Amino acid sequence: MKNLNQNNDGDAHSAFVHAYRGLLFFLKKQSVFLYLALFLAAFILAGFVFYTLKTSRGNEQAARLLGVAQTSKQFEDLARQYPRSPAAPAALLALASSCFSSGDYAAADSRYVEFIEKYPRHPMLTAAEMGKVMCAEGRGEMEKALVGFNAFLLAHPAHFLAPQAFFGKARCLQATGKLNEARVIYEDFIAAHPENKWRPNAEAALQALDRQIQERQSQSAGQ
Repeated sequence: MKNLNQNNDGDAHSAFVHAYRGLLFFLKKQSVFLYLALFLAAFILAGFVFYTLKTSRGNEQAARLLGVAQTSKQFEDLARQYPRSPAAPAALLALASSCFSSGDYAAADSRYVEFIEKYPRHPMLTAAEMGKVMCAEGRGEMEKALVGFNAFLLAHPAHFLAPQAFFGKARCLQATGKLNEARVIYEDFIAAHPENKWRPNAEAALQALDRQIQERQSQSAGQ
């Protein structure tokens, strides 16, 4: 009996490792900002997977497949073949991320919507919500993305993804020519978060924005 328990624990641990690696792959496939911000969330979801994987051999197989999956088709097949497994949500997010990384924002958006509808209480729901807004930005729908980033900030003002919503909002304003408004967002973020790990990113973005403002002013003066 002791050996049997040890074997079960070993299988569960192996499944946990595969699932965790799969989650990290999803995070790495997404944008750098989202990858870093969601790193902590991986621990939460991985812990959830660890405990639930013990209940089903099918779940363990799904977790192993998630750990080795690399292509969109592999993620899609996993989500379809094991729709009730804890690995399915991560596979669906990885599929959305893969589509996003390849520039297929319409397909990515569809997958994020599917995730939101299927898993409204999932720990990674906010990642899907953010991904959906980023798809709008990727398609060049800046006004729609701006509304989405604002909505995210209103709903999750203290969320660890909130800085990405701030930066996304600034990017949308910058893309639509509202440079001074974008500048205020970066300045406010820097002032309000002196010790935040994202401050260097905000400072770098602000410097680039200042150069753009200066170039615009120079062009206006030369006309």
